[in-house]
Amino acid sequence: METQIKKTEIITREQIKDMLLDFICEQFLVDPEDIQLDKSLIDTGIIDSMGLIEISGFISQNFHFKVTEEQMNRQNFGSVLLIVDFIDKNKKQ
Repeated sequence: METQIKKTEIITREQIKDMLLDFICEQFLVDPEDIQLDKSLIDTGIIDSMGLIEISGFISQNFHFKVTEEQMNRQNFGSVLLIVDFIDKNKKQ
């Protein structure tokens, strides 16, 4: 149920979170209730380092900005909530 955002569309943090969770659940075959929004997806075993790359591709495709290797760190990708913050700060509209 992936929804791509148009470059001119305004998107809320809640919509970002919902899109990200939909992607994670579908891509990594996990139930939403198994995801702790404030915990590391890697530390909880939901994704591995390749999962970070897949999430960065999802971000580039849906939010119209490229994620650099340097940006893929715990500060930006340490949890679902941190990824939402990162997307919200960097999305192009």
